[in-house]
Amino acid sequence: MNTLQNWVTLDMDRCRIKTIMYTTEENGVAIKLLSEFAQQCGWEIFPAPMFNEYGVPFVKDMYMDASRRFPNCSYYMYSNGDILYSHGLTGTLEAASQVRYQW
Repeated sequence: MNTLQNWVTLDMDRCRIKTIMYTTEENGVAIKLLSEFAQQCGWEIFPAPMFNEYGVPFVKDMYMDASRRFPNCSYYMYSNGDILYSHGLTGTLEAASQVRYQW
């Protein structure tokens, strides 16, 4: 729950971060409660597009799904739920977007 709230506070002024969550157990009580709390925090919830026989989602398929749903995003990022970020994350992403590569 801390992570869900943390992400929402990272970019409140600019609304440039879109938070989404993929779930694999739509009927599980814990997942249902967590999903409801996430929605209250402004997250969008989607079923995991592909997962293995143990219910573990494939990261590649989540990236592909997110890029289809939100094609105008500059960056797509995956993060585990046990990692909290500071406002420095948005500054880092803004700085990275200013870099122009020449190959």
